[in-house]
Amino acid sequence: MGPRTLEARLTGRMLLLAGIALVGVGVAAVVVTDRVLDAADTSRALGSAAGARDALEHELGEGDPPQVAIDEVADEAAGEGVRLVVSRPVRGPQVPGLSLPELSPGSCATVADEHGSPWRACAAEGKRAAVVAAIPIGDRRSAVMTLARGMLGVVAIALLVLWLAVKGAVRGALRELTAIIGWTARIVDTERAVPPPHAGTVEVIRLEEAFDTLVRRLLEALARERANSAHIAHELRTPLTAIVAELDCLTPNDESSRAAVSRVRSDVARLADVIDAILVLSTRADSLASGSGVVNVADVARELAPGDVRVEAPDEALVQGDERLVALALRNLLDNARKYAGGAEAVRVSRFGDAVQLAVLDHGPGLDDAARARMFDRYWRGTADGEGRGLGLALVRAVAERHGGDVHASPGPDGKGLDVSMTLGSIVGWHEPSAADR
Repeated sequence: MGPRTLEARLTGRMLLLAGIALVGVGVAAVVVTDRVLDAADTSRALGSAAGARDALEHELGEGDPPQVAIDEVADEAAGEGVRLVVSRPVRGPQVPGLSLPELSPGSCATVADEHGSPWRACAAEGKRAAVVAAIPIGDRRSAVMTLARGMLGVVAIALLVLWLAVKGAVRGALRELTAIIGWTARIVDTERAVPPPHAGTVEVIRLEEAFDTLVRRLLEALARERANSAHIAHELRTPLTAIVAELDCLTPNDESSRAAVSRVRSDVARLADVIDAILVLSTRADSLASGSGVVNVADVARELAPGDVRVEAPDEALVQGDERLVALALRNLLDNARKYAGGAEAVRVSRFGDAVQLAVLDHGPGLDDAARARMFDRYWRGTADGEGRGLGLALVRAVAERHGGDVHASPGPDGKGLDVSMTLGSIVGWHEPSAADR
């Protein structure tokens, strides 16, 4: 079972508890009603038996023949819906359709007539007479069944009403937590401390205060880390610039010297890329360089793509941004394809909604879903060996975020290789080549 919302969990548990309670109340009501009616039927049957016994003894005391007295009392009882069986002074005939058991005085039993209807039979015994009286109890059982069905309907309706009430109450109670989620999302998006939303619950207020304190401390630590990283990167630029100047002044005479200078230049270029990555990653995600302007992403793609790489781009794909950062991100995408896929197959500049998408396609071994989900994380590397530093693709994502975009990786068109793309801001201008130009 997948994760559920807190609202769904609380609503489900409260309904479960309320449902158990309602069912318990309904069952208790039916059981108590059945017991009360059963006691009333037993009392009535005992009363009928005692009354018939007293009437029979009275008739016998007046000197009536036993059979005459029995018939008279039985007829009177039948008029009241009571069936009698007499065992003294002489045993009377069994009531047709109703087989009454032998009962000791004061005891009762439930029997059925010829139609299967229930009767309650009770015995009473005196000095001259002993009788068993039976009264019908089908109405009582029907009433209990009707009550049970009614309680079932009441429980169902009560659960429906309770579900609506609980859902509304839980949603209202969780509204403050929902506001906290939105508040934390704004902090993540802006990387700035944002005043917490108003709360009226003491526990939620304490949670907001604790979280606000934690966020401010983390943001201060992040700011110090970024400031230190930027300072270190700027400090490294000075000797690096001096090294480049010294290399420009060198005029090696032999092949080995020229190869050594070339290797140093390559290492310096790699170090410069690392410094650029540190500088970009040490700024907030919503910040752009002060010198940003309009960038023709199509020109950047044509300028940086190697000669053997196909470029699919319009004449103009203009966005507001920093051309240096866009170029740096594309170089990292191309460098990543060179290291792990033997080189890029194509560079594509296309529309993605109202944004420009810059993508690099290769036909390398590709990555699985889990690796593609992590490949833009800082310091993540697809292999344990190689020359990767785990910053290149993290820098690509940072550049995309600083231009209001995002990054994405998917398998190539034929399922091979990778299609790694970044979106850059909103389109400022777009111009496709004309048919004549093609």
